Amino acid sequence: MFEHLTSDHDKAAIHLPNDPYEVHGMQAGFQLPRAIWRTMFALYGIFFVGIAAATGRDTATIFMLVVSLLYTLMYFVTAGILHAQKGEEHASPLDRSDGVLQTWTGPMDRHTVAAQILAVPAGFAFLGVTFLVIRASAGF
Repeated sequence: MFEHLTSDHDKAAIHLPNDPYEVHGMQAGFQLPRAIWRTMFALYGIFFVGIAAATGRDTATIFMLVVSLLYTLMYFVTAGILHAQKGEEHASPLDRSDGVLQTWTGPMDRHTVAAQILAVPAGFAFLGVTFLVIRASAGF
């Protein structure tokens, strides 16, 4: 209806190749390398194994651990489903050795992104291992 009001240049600018709102072509995506996702999954796995081995002695505790594990799996499965639904994505800029991720607070390199994203999962893994060590030193 208003096509005559916009030029071809304006139409091209609307759909940038890395436009996060693009729904038909290539999309920006999560822009995190697979290694970060896998590391996060592994760290939560270490947490749950440590906590289960240290505290999983009665039905109530096991039930709470299973519920928590299901919530964690729901987080990763939801991300996987959204990733599959979106279609093809641009490669992560962090996959390049000199790549940076553009964030709201400025550009971040691979190590900074990994440290920021993996700090909480690493803390949980440390907590799980700590509980296991305490339980083992006190005697199973």
